[in-house]
Amino acid sequence: MNLPLTRRSLLAAAASLALPPAFAQPARPLRFVIGFPSGGSSDAMGRALAERLAPALGLPLVVENRPGAGGTTAAAAVAKAEPDGSTLMLASSHHLVAQYVQTGLGYDFATAFEPVAAMAAVPSVLVVAARSRVGSVRELISAAAAGPDRLRYGSVGAGSTQQATAELFRIRAGIKLDGVAFPGGNAMMAGLANGDIELAFETIPSALAQIRAGKVRALAVSTAKRSFALPDVPTLAEAGLSNFDAPVWYGAVAPAGTPRATVERLNATVNRLLDSGEFKAQLLQMGATPVTMTPIEWAGAIRLDLKRWERLARQAKLVA
Repeated sequence: MNLPLTRRSLLAAAASLALPPAFAQPARPLRFVIGFPSGGSSDAMGRALAERLAPALGLPLVVENRPGAGGTTAAAAVAKAEPDGSTLMLASSHHLVAQYVQTGLGYDFATAFEPVAAMAAVPSVLVVAARSRVGSVRELISAAAAGPDRLRYGSVGAGSTQQATAELFRIRAGIKLDGVAFPGGNAMMAGLANGDIELAFETIPSALAQIRAGKVRALAVSTAKRSFALPDVPTLAEAGLSNFDAPVWYGAVAPAGTPRATVERLNATVNRLLDSGEFKAQLLQMGATPVTMTPIEWAGAIRLDLKRWERLARQAKLVA
């Protein structure tokens, strides 16, 4: 029997056609998991994407901060989530370092997740307190070598990029340092400003505001090239530690087994957002370089970064 189409049924049909097939009439809102506390660089990055992703997909989206164990608490939960396209996680280099430093994770990052879309790459910046007498990397190395007490660096715990980069710096500079763990990047930067630690490596999006406010002083960046956000700050290679290159990236992943069509649609949506002037400008303002890749390219980049951080973890003797 053919029933007449009412105005309401026509509108409903049009609405369903406007949504990508994999997302039509979702059983629950899209969940975007961030494995770090609110207020830090990971949270800022994740929310910047999530706020645009929901309207772009035409779906309700819930951001879930699930901090703990350097982002691995969230990763363990997402790895076990239903691979139906309803769960995404903000992944970063923190997760790759943790793969080689922490034990009992319950997952292998290389196989537990489906790479969805890259987002941004950022340098870490070596910072000291504004009141510190240290004015350069060389002065910092000399102070660490001369003092009877070890200088203290901050991190957000074992397996974090802050720890791995600081330990690599310790090895390459031939000095002794002690690590102090904080519950998050904001707490670490506050500890640096208050004198609880003497130095820290933090991502530029998290450190930039305090650098500009004069609360901390930037000595060098961890990447092979200078940062456009801090053009007057040298690289560690320029400061005498040749070939020092330890960038941090951010992107989105889903549980392994998520349908390929869903991954492709999410990737296309994220890439369109990254190509938009507004989102790109926001990331640049945070000191991050937007990065667009296909899912295959993103998977390859993750494999390369896993090897990079495994090598750095071994050099710094952090391997579990």
